[in-house]
Amino acid sequence: MPHLEWSDALALDLPVMDDTHREFVELLATVEAADDASLVAHWAALIAHTDEHFGREDQWMQTTGFSSSNCHSMQHKVVLQVMREG
Repeated sequence: MPHLEWSDALALDLPVMDDTHREFVELLATVEAADDASLVAHWAALIAHTDEHFGREDQWMQTTGFSSSNCHSMQHKVVLQVMREG
């Protein structure tokens, strides 16, 4: 499976979010390249980063009243659950 690479097509023109997304892509690449001995540690780092990222984004959405019917926060929960099961 081809790996995800950062490109300008992924940029949101929001520096904080773009930096976070760039970090995610880098951590994912580290997981993909990890050997068996280091895979679990790298996977845990990816999950921790994603949990922090989603938590910050969920807080921003709540603070700004992004949408009362917002399903994006639910998507965050689902993605994190799948990652934790992985």
